[in-house]
Amino acid sequence: MSNQTIRFQSCFGMLLALLAWPQPQVVAQSLNLPEPTQIYQLSTPQQLTIPPQQLGEILPAPVSQAVTNEQDLLAPPQFQTVITRELPELWQMRVPIDKVGSLYATYELRAENGQNNGFSSNYRSDKTMRVVVEPLPIIEISRDENTNTALVQGGARLQFDLANVGIAGGYRGVITVTVNQH
Repeated sequence: MSNQTIRFQSCFGMLLALLAWPQPQVVAQSLNLPEPTQIYQLSTPQQLTIPPQQLGEILPAPVSQAVTNEQDLLAPPQFQTVITRELPELWQMRVPIDKVGSLYATYELRAENGQNNGFSSNYRSDKTMRVVVEPLPIIEISRDENTNTALVQGGARLQFDLANVGIAGGYRGVITVTVNQH
């Protein structure tokens, strides 16, 4: 049906994250998209910057613990290894009203270095971060009875896996959105 590419840039500065205030576990980003005017026209941002990680996303909830020995004192800190971002308004499309229920979207993520399912470092293209993309439900946001069309929007939940990230800093990737019918 339609295929659109979106560039993502994500900043993952660990030092910056440790200096920031706590934020909610899931962060949603609202976008201002131009409303599509033609049937099956897909509207997406051409470039999207995902906000940097915040302290509350990386560190678990504060826990009071007693240090009983040197091993406890030297134990590495515990960090959240999966950070979630929701982009519920990633794209919009105008479709015939009778097709609204039969739509589904697929998302293909590719790092700037060409690897699938991740982002690559802005500084070292050989370093990547695994990213899982989960489609969010497609919702109808308006109808035009005169043209018998509906405006629908969809999005995705991105889960960044920080467990094996070897370098701090910004990461980039390209996501391709494809909207089809069952």
